Amino acid sequence: MKKTNLKKQIKQLKEKIYSKCLDCTCYQPKEVILCEIKDCPLWSERPKDKKGLYSLSRKLKRKKLKNFEPKNS
Repeated sequence: MKKTNLKKQIKQLKEKIYSKCLDCTCYQPKEVILCEIKDCPLWSERPKDKKGLYSLSRKLKRKKLKNFEPKNS
């Protein structure tokens, strides 16, 4: 496996984990960092600082809102 491909897969996995954490906290990045739910299987993998969380949160919110827009028929 190429190194660039592995880096891409790691980045995608981190984004999926962060996305789930943001979903759990209603897209509040600060709450992800402060999370105390140690029974969660993602707890040890959750982001420990805000790096990238705010931009991902905005991206996910826009995506979520887009899914609820009425479709023109």
